[in-house]
Amino acid sequence: MSGPTDPTVIPRELEALYRERGWPGDGGPPRITRLAACGLLWRDGRVLLCRTSPGHLGVGRWTLPGGGIVFGEAPDAGAVREVEEETGLIAEITGAPVILSDTGTWPFDEPPIPYHQVRFVYPMTVVGGTERVEVGGSTDAFEWFAPDELSGVPIVGLVAVSLGLPVPPDEYEAVSEG
Repeated sequence: MSGPTDPTVIPRELEALYRERGWPGDGGPPRITRLAACGLLWRDGRVLLCRTSPGHLGVGRWTLPGGGIVFGEAPDAGAVREVEEETGLIAEITGAPVILSDTGTWPFDEPPIPYHQVRFVYPMTVVGGTERVEVGGSTDAFEWFAPDELSGVPIVGLVAVSLGLPVPPDEYEAVSEG
């Protein structure tokens, strides 16, 4: 049966929008595969986390410093670049990455967009730089947290998995301050 209640049928308006944005017309909503690289940095028993800025999924939640890999960029180079962009710190990779792969739905638009995310989490150490907050990017603050301080801190699933903590139910939901 096909028709308005059939989830495999895309309304003509959405089909045109998908084509306009270069998404395949295979009958389903567009899907995104995203590669990202992050740093897991510790100093004096504290882990470095960055707060997601307004205009990004999960605004107000704390995550590892990192982000999307630029086309053609090696994941290790992306992790070093992202740590420096978000914190001003120069980091060095100290071991092999943990590679995390997950799928879900990003609530970007109507309808939400299915994604497959592959993240390379590199153990790193600070070797230089000067701490500074990113301006106009995906994060707007960073702090060093002791693991026992994280129970009341809104973290994303990536942090929870990386530190062996319970994964929050909706890591993309915005956090209100106050």
